[in-house]
Amino acid sequence: MNEFAVVVGIAALAAFLTYLGAPAAERFAVSDKVVNGALQFAAGIIVALVALSLMPPAVRAGSPLTMTLAFFFGGTLFVLLGYFTSKKLAATPEMGANVVSVGLFVGILVDMAIDGVMIGIGSTLTLATGLLLALSLGSSAAPLAFVTIATAKRQGMSKEHRRLLSISFFLCVLVGAMLGFLVLRDQSLELRLILVALASGFLTTMVTQTIIPEANREGEPSLAGILFTGGIALYAFLSLVLL
Repeated sequence: MNEFAVVVGIAALAAFLTYLGAPAAERFAVSDKVVNGALQFAAGIIVALVALSLMPPAVRAGSPLTMTLAFFFGGTLFVLLGYFTSKKLAATPEMGANVVSVGLFVGILVDMAIDGVMIGIGSTLTLATGLLLALSLGSSAAPLAFVTIATAKRQGMSKEHRRLLSISFFLCVLVGAMLGFLVLRDQSLELRLILVALASGFLTTMVTQTIIPEANREGEPSLAGILFTGGIALYAFLSLVLL
């Protein structure tokens, strides 16, 4: 029980670091260009998460066919989520121009939950590993929280709903870590790798189908690719230094 309490504390630290991006977005008025650039930066972080932390253990230790299919089904899940959500919103004309990019918000919340699960799984190895993951993932997820709230403001989401969205950032990381520690620690390595590959496909498709198109909504931003590369570089740096 004491070990679980420590894991909860570690997860709460990561959740707090992630949450910090939300009040920053509420406090400062940012232009569309800044939001677009931040989306590019966030996309880079997610790509780096998949490429450097999620997929390497899956492709090294898992069955090639199983991991490939899991990655494919993860991407398919995101496409289906976006498709049916769009159809449902299209059938509600009163939403009009204020329809938010539900796929973007759900995808980022899933990303934060995955971060939490990784922290929980890391804590099953050693508490030090869990702490390092919390510092790395929490720091790199804060820009995602900033992007999500800034995008919600731009798209007309009410302040009350933005507050609930901000709280969900904290809860996704915290609950994800608790589930990762309590549920997945006793599961087989094969199952954990399948879930990792599934999440990787989901996140990669989210970047290509939602985040990048949202960033380029008003045309290709000037030099935005530098920010995308910057997100990759930051995550890589934090992973090397903290892990």
